[in-house]
Amino acid sequence: MDDPDFRRLLDAYLEPPADQNPRMAGVQIEWVRGNPDFGSRHMKEKHNVTEEEAEQVLLEVPLMVEARRHGNWPGRTVFWGATRHDRWLVVVCEDRQEEGIRYLKPITAFEPDDGEAYWRRQ
Repeated sequence: MDDPDFRRLLDAYLEPPADQNPRMAGVQIEWVRGNPDFGSRHMKEKHNVTEEEAEQVLLEVPLMVEARRHGNWPGRTVFWGATRHDRWLVVVCEDRQEEGIRYLKPITAFEPDDGEAYWRRQ
């Protein structure tokens, strides 16, 4: 017998909410949807990365997350971190401050073929 309430409880038990990264408290994510060249549609269609996975890298407490300014685009920050299911991703965001609030607009996200070696070369 399929009980939807039981399923929700079981799912919540098996995958409890992750801790928020205190360094990212108050950060607002601005998603661009529907554009095949950047944003969530681009990430999903070109790199098989979901919005949820990108947000896990950006906002949750993984074992390790690193960030650095993009070398060619000063208004962008590149993040390297893990999802809840240990998928290591690079997430590139436009990064701006307005009235004391930090806004991140994910441009792309991908799982590099050579993993951490890719990140270290950048």
